[in-house]
Amino acid sequence: MQDLVNGLAQGAIYSLAGVGLVLIFSVVRVPNFAHGEPVMVAAMLPVTLMAAFNMPLALALVVGVAVAIAMGYFLSAAVFSRLGGYPEVSLLIVSLALVVIISSAGVMVWGDSPRQTPGSPSEVLTIGSARVPVMWIIIFVVALVATVALDVFIRFTDPGRVMRAMALNPFAAKLMGIPVSRYHALAFMIGSGLAGVAGALFSLAFAVQSTMGAAIALKAFIVIIFAGVGSIWGAFIGGLMLGLVESFGASYLSSGYRDTFGFIFLLAVLLIKPSGLFTRGNHG
Repeated sequence: MQDLVNGLAQGAIYSLAGVGLVLIFSVVRVPNFAHGEPVMVAAMLPVTLMAAFNMPLALALVVGVAVAIAMGYFLSAAVFSRLGGYPEVSLLIVSLALVVIISSAGVMVWGDSPRQTPGSPSEVLTIGSARVPVMWIIIFVVALVATVALDVFIRFTDPGRVMRAMALNPFAAKLMGIPVSRYHALAFMIGSGLAGVAGALFSLAFAVQSTMGAAIALKAFIVIIFAGVGSIWGAFIGGLMLGLVESFGASYLSSGYRDTFGFIFLLAVLLIKPSGLFTRGNHG
């Protein structure tokens, strides 16, 4: 029971990051390996704001998420929109370079020692044989609500419908006069905002550090690969599955190989269903 609870809490973080990456990858078609850096910034910044400016916890978390959203806009407007005609391998190299640059800047600012944002709820519930921190319940609920909100936005709003059209046929969308760069930026901002929420929640429940971005981005890519690119709910469920695989693998096999179990599971899924477990024709 405890392994189940641990896996769902960790998996909810992966779900948020994965859902944001699904939106960016589907709409913009950019392999954004820098997706983990907004997670890192939103996780690390509140600690500084609370210590240096005595900022309340809630406001510090909101500022951290806002900075993550701003990072998404910057990556879209200042970097990837200027490389639209380049092959995907060039975009991949650029995104990897951004990981190194932003991560190095993070180490310069915060060092590389783990830290945790103070002030999170400390209550612990007992459910069956498992001890469940209230903060873990909050993480899961926020991840679920954010995914529902994104799904509603994509399905029932005009900007969401435009993004679905761009994901299905970007060339036709451009021919119809859709301001592609504007919606690329919006997708980046929403995706990075979800990553920022993941980072803020992560920092309240687990130790975080300035070098965590690359690992989170890699796990988000694992999620959308075995869930199937383009499926929001597939990414949400896939994140939970990854968290459970890591939790049970660490408990019953070896905690030293925790990160390896996700790759083994990914390989097994791709051998059985190469298109992913939850592949669908659009974002839903």
